[in-house]
Parts: sequence; C-alpha cells; structure tokens
Amino acid sequence: MKIKLIQSLLLGAVFSTATLSTALAHETPTAPADWLAKTNIYTEDDVDDAFWKKAKKLFKRKCKKCHGPKGDGKGSAAADLEVKPPAFNSAGYMADRKDGQFFWILMNGSKGTDMEAYGPGTDVNLSEEQLWQLITYMRSTFTK
Repeated sequence: MKIKLIQSLLLGAVFSTATLSTALAHETPTAPADWLAKTNIYTEDDVDDAFWKKAKKLFKRKCKKCHGPKGDGKGSAAADLEVKPPAFNSAGYMADRKDGQFFWILMNGSKGTDMEAYGPGTDVNLSEEQLWQLITYMRSTFTK
C-alpha cells in the first residue's frame, strides 16, 4: 500500500513539474519580418469617442476573460490556463513589441497557448479593422 502511495506521489510530482516547466518555457514566436513591418491603420490622434467605445467593448468581449480588464493577465479564465496570458500593463511590455507582432498573433493565434486565431475566416472572425482597433486600444490603455 505504501509503495503504491509513493509511486502515485512521484508520478504526480513528475507530471506537475513537466506541466510547470512547459508553461514556464513557453516563448511566443516572433512574427515574420513582413508582418513586423505592418503598421496600424489607426493612430490615437485620428480616432474619436465612438472608436474608443467600440474598441473597449471589443476588448471586453474577446480579451478580458484571459488578459483581465486591467491588461494584467489576470482575467477570470487565466487561472485555469497552463500558459498564462502576458500582462500588457507591465512596464515596457507594449513598448517592446511592434504592432505587426500583435496583429500576427491576433490573426494566427499563439501556438502552444489557448490564444486562438481571431482574424477573418476563423471561428472568431474579426475583421482586420477590428484587430487594429484592439491593438490601438491595448497601446493606449496599457502602455506604461
């Protein structure tokens, strides 16, 4: 009986360590150069209150449950994810990434995570304009 208990505990420890190391080892791939070169079709100076209202609503509907309302990666679904969402609001996070990188992830998802593809033709099926709205909102709201 003790041997089976010890075996079960060891197996559980090995599985937990493997899961944790997988989550900790995840690195988001860098978008290809042509994607990184893409520039946002919106600038903060060129949008109005109606734009911000739509963009905020879109973030709440599609991103908040994982990334959190504050962009801290602590949304209501984040605790159950093996690979935790990044905190957009951490110092330098947004500044260190190009809009094309975010666009690529939104279009294609992020392999090895629960971040699915959101672009045209996917199950989520957001337009390219909506993806740029999200990026504009994220930059404006979470850049520190």
